[in-house]
Amino acid sequence: MDIIRVGENHYDVATLTDVAKGLLSDLQKVEGELGRLSLQTSITNFAKSSLIEKLVAEVANLPTVPAPATEAPAEAQAAQ
Repeated sequence: MDIIRVGENHYDVATLTDVAKGLLSDLQKVEGELGRLSLQTSITNFAKSSLIEKLVAEVANLPTVPAPATEAPAEAQAAQ
């Protein structure tokens, strides 16, 4: 007998309605997709970190320039 937990209650899968079985199937698909997206996000974040490290190393010996001045918000410029 397969048993699932929904909220605080447990149910025998064989007694689920067709609608409940369909919802359970959809939930399993969504959980699978979330797992896939989580893995993809981890891989993408690793690639980003690696690229940043390589960029920092690549520009380490280049001359630097002063940071550009930030512009004041439009409201502050109007008040001046």
